[in-house]
Amino acid sequence: MKRTYFQKNLTRTAGAEKTSKQFTKTFLAVFAALLVFSSCVGPRGFDGLDGKDGRDGIDGLDGRDGRDGIANVGAVIYDVDASSWFGNIDGYSTVLDVPEITDYVYENGAVLVYVLQNEGADDQHFNQLPYTWLNNTYTEYMDFNAFVGSIEIILRWVDNGVNNTEAPTGPYAFKVIVIEGTPLAVLEASVDISNPEAVMSFFQ
Repeated sequence: MKRTYFQKNLTRTAGAEKTSKQFTKTFLAVFAALLVFSSCVGPRGFDGLDGKDGRDGIDGLDGRDGRDGIANVGAVIYDVDASSWFGNIDGYSTVLDVPEITDYVYENGAVLVYVLQNEGADDQHFNQLPYTWLNNTYTEYMDFNAFVGSIEIILRWVDNGVNNTEAPTGPYAFKVIVIEGTPLAVLEASVDISNPEAVMSFFQ
């Protein structure tokens, strides 16, 4: 504890010299006693209990939610009969209505198309488009163009270097996978896109 000493000023007069001297002696004696008393310091007491913690402050505002890490993915199979194709010997095409291809998907996502081969057989499987099949001098090409809201499938046959496409006489089946938020280049570096099952499993 810090202590502060305060000394009063003394006023002397001629008729009060003795009294002043006597008072001075008395004052010095009292002052000496105070010095002796003040030099005697007792043992330190125990620390007091800690005070209670103050109340918690008000929480700050929550930050904005980030975008989900998993893309929005969907797959659908289209059965296309022979009458749905139009064209000539230079090529035939058909259009699939795919409303899942939005502007955002077109700019920031990916669209994958597969054609079903050997339907009903033990070796039934999907081939990714664009697809090329060679048989001696005969070549079959199948490709697609994606648009907002639709996909155009293109079929072309070439025989000995000459376009010789015939109108399809049987049904075709196509699987379309639409991926939102993951560009094709990123997808290709992460999974085998030629396998539709692997693509779907990748996003599960």
